[in-house]
Amino acid sequence: MAKDQRQRSGRKRAERCLILLIFLGAVSGGVFLLRGTLFTKVMKVQKKTAQQPSSSSRVSTFKTVSSASPKKGPEMDGRQPAQPAAKHMISVARLSSKNHLPTGCELVGAMMLVNYFGYPTTTDEIARRTPKSTLLRDGDNVYGMSPNQAFIGDPHLKDGLGCYAPVVTAVVDSYFWEGGKDKAVNLTGTALKTLAQNYIAKDFPVLIWATEDMREPSPGRSWILADTNQSFQWISGEHCLLMIGYDPNKYYFDDPSDPTQIKSYDKSLVEERYRALGKQAVGVCPVSARQA
Repeated sequence: MAKDQRQRSGRKRAERCLILLIFLGAVSGGVFLLRGTLFTKVMKVQKKTAQQPSSSSRVSTFKTVSSASPKKGPEMDGRQPAQPAAKHMISVARLSSKNHLPTGCELVGAMMLVNYFGYPTTTDEIARRTPKSTLLRDGDNVYGMSPNQAFIGDPHLKDGLGCYAPVVTAVVDSYFWEGGKDKAVNLTGTALKTLAQNYIAKDFPVLIWATEDMREPSPGRSWILADTNQSFQWISGEHCLLMIGYDPNKYYFDDPSDPTQIKSYDKSLVEERYRALGKQAVGVCPVSARQA
């Protein structure tokens, strides 16, 4: 009798274990089925989104690459971006710096840039918006601000020096505050090849710093920075140009010092002069554009 009871009890435990295993298997299968369904739905949504045609507006089509990661492509889903054309040129109205701002190539270049994006301005207005600083002598020492902070000298005079990308970025951006559609971006450190692909090929001209006529740079004036007490040396021959095109061998520019023609230089020479001036560049992109 006791033996029969033990056998029946054992069979009941086995049946309960079997039921439990079947239940757990069903739940597990349901979870995997649910995950598979969700995964399939997500993949379908992604595929549908990827197949949707992009808008023709600048806001939705523009892709940028930051100077901190110039090798990152604009696509985030593993697809490679379309290759840019071998040659591309942007038509930009050229302006001269000789009559009004003889040493303000950076400001005249900025004028061409903001005019291109539909914000007309004048030399007087852009000079007014630009912070300026003079060099002051105290005994044997000369003190002044950094060209990253202000235009050194007076752009209206022939002995003015110039300014660097952070100053021009702020000046250009000041024209976009009210409109809210575009913004100026400091692209310093970005390779010229990347600027050509991500800006010029999409009809966005870019200001770059190099030298006049791409001549060899040389040491210029030096002074002590008033805020850090460190010595700073200007690069003689510094020049700012608006990059508007490229082909397999050359880069093309609107030059504020010679508005009569488009200037072109071998890519290797431009890259060398661009490096000598710290690979400084300023561009414009829509406010909603994503930067990698």
